[in-house]
Amino acid sequence: MEKFLKIKTPDKHLIYGTLELPKKPSSTLVIFVHGLTGHSNEHIFYNGARFFEKKGIASFRFDLYTDALHARMLQDCSISTHAQDLNIVIKYFRKKYKKIFVVGHSLGGITILLSDSSVIDGVILWDGTYSLKGRNRTDLVYEKRINAYLATWGVQHVMSKEMYNEWMNFPRPKDAVKKITKPFKVIVAGKGHLIKTGKEYYKYAEVPKEFSVIKSAYHTFDEGDTEKELFNETYSFVRKYSK
Repeated sequence: MEKFLKIKTPDKHLIYGTLELPKKPSSTLVIFVHGLTGHSNEHIFYNGARFFEKKGIASFRFDLYTDALHARMLQDCSISTHAQDLNIVIKYFRKKYKKIFVVGHSLGGITILLSDSSVIDGVILWDGTYSLKGRNRTDLVYEKRINAYLATWGVQHVMSKEMYNEWMNFPRPKDAVKKITKPFKVIVAGKGHLIKTGKEYYKYAEVPKEFSVIKSAYHTFDEGDTEKELFNETYSFVRKYSK
């Protein structure tokens, strides 16, 4: 069963999301956090919600920005904005569920690492990204006339200077992961370019941890049964630490 929710923020915005509920009440909730230019109904989140519903686990997927009334717009956001909104979402559900796990794809992983992970029960990174420092990103170009960056990925997206600078100055994996105090799982796409990054996150995490590679997958897990493998790896971790 789906419930469409609007969660208020202190600065008078609305966070739009979908709560997917199994037939029997669940004491565990999985929160999905999308990446840059993503949205809550990408196939890995839409199908992931249904996968967990069939396993008897509730999930919530939400938009960090959207065209809905009073929602945020990407060009007005920083990564800190995303992390603050994630904290609001977690707080909204914290007293309703015994266990809460947060799953972040790509930049959604950095969002989680900037959030208050002490109040959740586990973190899963789906091909999580890392700092821009030292990387030659010709797809991210500063545009003086709008005082912002353009991310050119087939279509152009406007990224604030604040978001770009936060991403540029984000700590390396070995330092960023020190904030994690709860069980931690890293899942990487075997044909993507973030395997080394994932291994670093895993290596330097000082908590109960797991590492998995979805061998045939690229970054968005579109290929064959890679999505199912991704869900199964995530579920095994959630089930283990929900006990």
